[in-house]
Amino acid sequence: MAVIGVILSGGRSSRMGEDKAALSLTGQNFLARITAELSPLFDELYVSVDRPGRYPDYRELVDLRPGGGPLAGLEAAFLRTGAEAVFLAAVDLPFADRTLAADILAKGRYGDACAVRRSDGAAEPLFALYRRSCLPALTACLDQGCRAARTLLDRVDCRWLEERQLPEFCLERVLWNVNTREDLRQAADWVGEK
Repeated sequence: MAVIGVILSGGRSSRMGEDKAALSLTGQNFLARITAELSPLFDELYVSVDRPGRYPDYRELVDLRPGGGPLAGLEAAFLRTGAEAVFLAAVDLPFADRTLAADILAKGRYGDACAVRRSDGAAEPLFALYRRSCLPALTACLDQGCRAARTLLDRVDCRWLEERQLPEFCLERVLWNVNTREDLRQAADWVGEK
């Protein structure tokens, strides 16, 4: 199975007020952090962008539907590459873990997608594997104006990794999503930064 990695660089960052890829912890910006963490898993690692030239030091994958959110990035990954599967990771996950990603890749060989489901039932669609077989449902979501990746997971055959099956990971931290200044402060506290 030809699998590529795609880092979603973030959209307008309206809640944060600035480019989340450029936020930093321990002297490293979020884009560099997640790229360093995940690049050993993939021969091809892309950064999904809404317009070219945002991150010239990285291999960019430009959306075909700018403003379409994460699903537009996933669609571009399938339509612009020959990948059979795409591992999506949001740039605002500063503690993304290579071992968890490898676990998702290993367990996602069947079905249309593989994602973590938290004990409260919440899905984690932006650190997940999607296979090309989900493309018709993905296109339908976008054509209907739906931008939520969770909606796509509800429409395809998703292999769920339940939180209880992943006791070796502190999912609250590994999947900590930085959308606000408060989220960034919490991340900084975890690494001992002020």
